Amino acid sequence: MTAGDAVLLDPASREWNAVRASELTLRPTPITAQPSLYVQAKWNDEPYGILARLAVRAAHDGARLYLRLFWMDETNNEGIRDTDQFADAAAVLFPVNSDAPLQSMGSPEAPVNAWYWRADLEDPLSITAQGTGTTRRTQDTELQAQGHHSNGAWNLVICRRLASSGEGYISLAPGVSGKVGFAVWQGANQERGGLKAATLEWEPLEIEA
Repeated sequence: MTAGDAVLLDPASREWNAVRASELTLRPTPITAQPSLYVQAKWNDEPYGILARLAVRAAHDGARLYLRLFWMDETNNEGIRDTDQFADAAAVLFPVNSDAPLQSMGSPEAPVNAWYWRADLEDPLSITAQGTGTTRRTQDTELQAQGHHSNGAWNLVICRRLASSGEGYISLAPGVSGKVGFAVWQGANQERGGLKAATLEWEPLEIEA
């Protein structure tokens, strides 16, 4: 839907009550897709990607796309105080062209662009990748996010300007259809890197005119 302006950045804004939620199923990323043989061996028999459901709402104000993510998480892991602690995180992934493979984080010919939020970071990051193990993180002043944890759940809004001229960044527009993927990391379960729950296939993205 087309909605208000910066008020949508607030996960608790009443504006979101009018936006229909899509309930998505998440699954662990395949163990064989982990870039490290050590990680594959260590986590082969350990549960990861434990979050099964993610609720997503989308809106825009003509200039920016806002995505509100809601998921259950009993613990608020927003601080890292030791080497065995990890923060909660989430990402929204877009193919830079429609042929980009999702599970391998793109390919050299078909990269992907992600909006990445982590509870312990001040600002979200833009991620570009051209296949497993090629992730590159950069600061993107156009990206904004607000996350709030209460009652055993995270509410997160992440947004960005629709149009982009940055190399490797996705450019969107009202009235244009696309694809999108989602991922969530549970810090309490030591999830990080490729150890996550994700949509293993692209979801349709419809941006109303």
